[in-house]
Amino acid sequence: MYSRMTVLLTVLIFVASGSSILGSSHAGVVEIGHRKQLFIDDYVVESTAGVTRRLNRLERHPGNPVLVGDRPWERWMISPNGRAVLFDRETGEFKMWYMASHPEEGAPGGFRYKVGYAVSQDGIEWEKPNLRQVDWEGSRDNNLIPRGVNWMRRANVIKDLRDPDPQRRFKMTYVDVFDGGAAITKGYSSDGVHWRLNGDGKPWFRRPHNGNLLGWDPRIERYVFYVRMRAAQNTVGRAVSPDFVTWSEPETVMAPGPAEPDLHFKGLAAFLYEDLYLGWLWVFERGAKEFVAAAAELAVSRDGIHWNRPFPGSFVLERGEDPAWDSRLSIPVAPVVHDQRIWCYYWGENMPYTVDAIRKVKDGWVQDGQRIQRATGLATLRLDGFVALSAKGEGSVTTKLLETPGGRLTVNARVGGELRAEVLDENGQAIPGYEVQQSRPVRGDSLHHVLTWGSRSELVPRRKAGLRIRFHLRDTDLYAIQVRAD
Repeated sequence: MYSRMTVLLTVLIFVASGSSILGSSHAGVVEIGHRKQLFIDDYVVESTAGVTRRLNRLERHPGNPVLVGDRPWERWMISPNGRAVLFDRETGEFKMWYMASHPEEGAPGGFRYKVGYAVSQDGIEWEKPNLRQVDWEGSRDNNLIPRGVNWMRRANVIKDLRDPDPQRRFKMTYVDVFDGGAAITKGYSSDGVHWRLNGDGKPWFRRPHNGNLLGWDPRIERYVFYVRMRAAQNTVGRAVSPDFVTWSEPETVMAPGPAEPDLHFKGLAAFLYEDLYLGWLWVFERGAKEFVAAAAELAVSRDGIHWNRPFPGSFVLERGEDPAWDSRLSIPVAPVVHDQRIWCYYWGENMPYTVDAIRKVKDGWVQDGQRIQRATGLATLRLDGFVALSAKGEGSVTTKLLETPGGRLTVNARVGGELRAEVLDENGQAIPGYEVQQSRPVRGDSLHHVLTWGSRSELVPRRKAGLRIRFHLRDTDLYAIQVRAD
């Protein structure tokens, strides 16, 4: 993949020697409070030495695929969309809404799109409950959600606890066809199972008609939706809404570069993480006649509008090797943070990305003993572990001037050698009592290493001029830092 790209893994491994990795520091003090700071960008980094910034890939579950289309109404063709899985803390369950589709004579476009519902106690073993809502070939014994007027396609679901109306607690965006026109529309539910479809009667007619829902963004007090834009190459646009009913006209926020003529950005599965906007950017490569491969890059933003691709050409989840079930496509959806780990479900397939292939799968396609299918897998990642600042030998990371109310300094790090830290004033001088010699070395692998200096376990209290922290690393992967109040 990326046969014509000129920017490849040279961006991935950039050894900094006393200089900023992605850009120079700017004047002023960065107020971080007690918020966790990741190292995906240089927001808090002033300089580094002997350190590389490394993308960490999602780790496949050994039992993949965890959900396959093994029912007659699925025909080995199921996949989650951009925001399709959540962990419901009220019920203690994972819940998934996934798309099933196959050709059907008389359906718009020749396909009948529908959505199935599945639940899991552990996120690995999934049950397809009998919902008894939809008639399928003379029986209601299935797990299907009613499809709307013609379709239910590309379902995105959130649980919105801030909505005072319990009948709107679950919100869905999906695609349906009204009088021959495809539109993004909405559904509302109290339990995620029984839905009031086209619930506000304001379908959003547009082409292309697919997108991924971020959900409620408390920073701007708006719902945010990332849609595909109409262009020679697929690009990503952003729309917002104060009420989930009416949406702004989307504006393009991500597009392939001039050196990437064969690439299409078919979606952005965006999510909020600590003080960042992150996303899995769905990158499809087009061959002479068809899309030949697809995977996802990491995308990052500080405002949800201006996005960067810190590792263009490198994927968070590489496609499986032939003839694996996910060898042609591996597309992750918005993750779930659960049990101190990041859980990421993904749509995988080992079939060509063509209509003819879909028709063939419907009738049962087995090749060289391998079932050809579209299914759902699970991959996980260390908490905060999207990117590491990595020192194989000796290295250092110096922050910009930081404003903090004080507390304990913790780091998420894998330390094979040792990690120490010193606290510097605005002139770059070590603050007495917080010299590197006073820092007790940190070793081992932990999400919450605590830094101490002699008997001091509290960071310097709030300083008007701010402070810098210089981390001294040996054989260390540094993922995140946080000044904690507890």
